[in-house]
Amino acid sequence: MSRSASLLIAGTAVLLLSAGPTGLRTDASRKSPELLTPCEVPGVAGKGRCGTYEVYEDRAARKGRKISLKIVVLPATGAPIAPDPFVFLSGGPGEAATESAPGLAGDLRAIREHRDLLFVDQRGTGGSHPLNCEMYVPRENLQSYLGEFFPVESVRRCRRELEKNSDLTRYTTPDAMDDLDDVRAALGYERLNVLGGSYGTRAAQVYLKRHPRHVRTVVLHGVVPTDDHMPLHFPHNAQRALSGVLEECAAEPACRAAFPDLAREARDLFSGLARSPVQTAALNPRTGDPTEVSLSRDLAAEAVRYMLYSPAAAGEIPAVIHQAAQGDFAPLAERALYGRVEIVGGGSAGLYLSVTCSEDVPWIRPGEGERQAEGTFLGDYRLRQQRAACALWPRAPIPEDYFGRVTGGAPVLLLSGQWDPATPPSNSDTVAKSLPRSLHLVVPHGGHAFEGLLGVDCVLDLIAAFVERGTTDGLETSCVSKIRRPPFRVESFPTKVMALEDKDLSRLAGRYVEEGGTLEAVYEVRGGKIVASVGGEQFLLVPVSPTRFRIPGDPMADVTFEVEEGRVQRIVVTEGGTPVRKFVPRKG
Repeated sequence: MSRSASLLIAGTAVLLLSAGPTGLRTDASRKSPELLTPCEVPGVAGKGRCGTYEVYEDRAARKGRKISLKIVVLPATGAPIAPDPFVFLSGGPGEAATESAPGLAGDLRAIREHRDLLFVDQRGTGGSHPLNCEMYVPRENLQSYLGEFFPVESVRRCRRELEKNSDLTRYTTPDAMDDLDDVRAALGYERLNVLGGSYGTRAAQVYLKRHPRHVRTVVLHGVVPTDDHMPLHFPHNAQRALSGVLEECAAEPACRAAFPDLAREARDLFSGLARSPVQTAALNPRTGDPTEVSLSRDLAAEAVRYMLYSPAAAGEIPAVIHQAAQGDFAPLAERALYGRVEIVGGGSAGLYLSVTCSEDVPWIRPGEGERQAEGTFLGDYRLRQQRAACALWPRAPIPEDYFGRVTGGAPVLLLSGQWDPATPPSNSDTVAKSLPRSLHLVVPHGGHAFEGLLGVDCVLDLIAAFVERGTTDGLETSCVSKIRRPPFRVESFPTKVMALEDKDLSRLAGRYVEEGGTLEAVYEVRGGKIVASVGGEQFLLVPVSPTRFRIPGDPMADVTFEVEEGRVQRIVVTEGGTPVRKFVPRKG
């Protein structure tokens, strides 16, 4: 379950400010004025429009329990306003679409100038009768996150709790897409411009198949065909992506010089962990304290696979593998924890099971997945463990035509990352064959997301141009071939936490403002660490040098205080080695 707060970023929370919106001026406000009311959307300037819409849980019977769907509309900011909004279908399955509103408000500001942005939490997620349950317990025990993908006892407990007020066979993709069409009609929109990311691309295909008359354009980012039975192809796709990234390291002089035997180190790493797990210290994401954990081959492989999702994180894979080969497994263990806490644990586990245990896992033939996993670094562990979980979960019926290719006349823009470990470019090629008005673009060096690449903003410009024009014909795409990755990381990761006295930390504390912006940050000393309050969120900072700090729970991030003559001149926040924010002391 990958999370996406932005089109370019997966697995991280991004704060992006949008232009101030005007009031909702579409048919939605005229036909259903009571459905949406003005609301504050955290991370978005100005007022949004929020509300709920009731649907039957059992859509076929049209009786019994009703569930409420959470809706957020970010109104168009300019004029004229087009009648067809831009709707986002999130990934996972299990992510809440409305949680992506702040990031997408920034990414899609050009589209939002003339179109409303529509977010509807899929049934079973977010604010739409969520099927949430804790899979990794007790939460205080880090090791609980480093075991089975879905522990069978947690699955049993989850089912017992959710079935008290939910029919778990009524949370499939077709049900969710029929819900969306009900919301469309209630809001008075005749047609939608649909964006699907990851699993959301499958949802978009289902919507296009079931409601073709109500689709104006479709953008599919990281394409999952309806007959791509997850996680059948995960091992092969991840192996392809890792080999591609390691080859790019070998082709870069600095990376090749730093890691001359990287391919062998990778092989030895996974074969060694297959023989025996290792004990290592990892930073506790909640306390920042080093905590002893056991790291298995399965979790190490999963950590690398999730790093491949992001080009920024993939650029750190050589250094992480090399450091583990030298006996320091902390960076790898912390990335395994990040995958389980933030990615797998970041969505609705019940919805994930209801979808995949009906639409995916049962359709994988015995022995098929095991054969495909042979010789890969990931192996078949995900398939084995998801089968065990699905054996305990109710299976929903699926429409007979569900796995058939999607056809139709709507224009479709398909986007793939060259080294995507989950949805490779071949997926888009397959889907595009039955879509006569489609265009497939492959982003060089891209993963499941594109952040960290140089020149990647051209992708957002292309999406905006495509939606504005309503066709792929004549779309100028030459900028895609110019996208490049920054240099690979070659320095090792600092893993030893320092003990600094409060007087040393106090010199760094204070109130700061973003350089060239208005975002404020407050840094306070608490218990030998620094707590940063930024944009309504708090982040724990753990010192690894007198002026450099790590953020527990986000292994790619660190914070450096630039100090001259005992005074902080600037604070630099980096992600994957790239500065993403700079703060200076607030005056007055």
